[in-house]
Amino acid sequence: MKRKWIIATTAACVLFGTSVMAFASNPIKLMINGTEHYTEVSPQIMNGRIMVPLSVISNVFGKETTYDKNAKNVNIKDIQGKIIAESESGEMKITANQGEYGIYEQLTLVTTNFSRSLRGGYNVVNPSYAPEIISADVNGDGKDEIVIILTTGYGTGVYQSEVRVLEGDTGIEIHTEDALSVFRKQFSKGQATAKGIEFDLNKQHMVIADAEVGAENKETTQEIGLGGIIKYEVENNILKATTAVPRFLSDYIGELQVQYVFKDDLLQGGTATFIGYED
Repeated sequence: MKRKWIIATTAACVLFGTSVMAFASNPIKLMINGTEHYTEVSPQIMNGRIMVPLSVISNVFGKETTYDKNAKNVNIKDIQGKIIAESESGEMKITANQGEYGIYEQLTLVTTNFSRSLRGGYNVVNPSYAPEIISADVNGDGKDEIVIILTTGYGTGVYQSEVRVLEGDTGIEIHTEDALSVFRKQFSKGQATAKGIEFDLNKQHMVIADAEVGAENKETTQEIGLGGIIKYEVENNILKATTAVPRFLSDYIGELQVQYVFKDDLLQGGTATFIGYED
């Protein structure tokens, strides 16, 4: 069966600006980046102005809102130290500050023995893409490491993730080679031709016959590059990464997969292999 890469079709998670549009209808709809946002209390027109519940706007921009009725103050502040992920045992948690652009920032791993800031870490706020915390012996030292998989962006044709690997007893980070860099070193010269999808992988030329491509490219060729889909997973104590090989746009003929090996004090990507999808 052909494996599908499920990509969210909503706006990209890392938002670079949020526009709010309210249409004069009954009830007034609240639109955020073109998508309707449902609220318990609809926006209202008062004295010629459109009034939107403050709690809704605060949530969009990652703020916490409270009202002090005695002082008659509306207080807005950043959401800090929020627990956004937990291990199965509950002994490890990831806390973060909710930012203003659809991301969690300043991620921190908290365990019963230590707390460690996750270097450069951020994660999208969509709970469907919460960070994963995995215990596994991925470096072969006989002790479990802590593997953290972050989702840093998603959208149509995009799924971006990052991985952090820490020593289980100390929290010291084990340097891990970036998967996209690994794939780009080994994959080159991708193009769609009348023969199908052609590319070089580890200096071996591969041709994946594809009738759809042939019909579209009888006289011209189309360059094929690795897209923005990177996924990490741990299976049987082995850290793996995959990326999709496109046919057109968000349609794919297969994927590249690499397994990590521990060598010279770092987790290095091994030799990438191509796994084709069956029709």
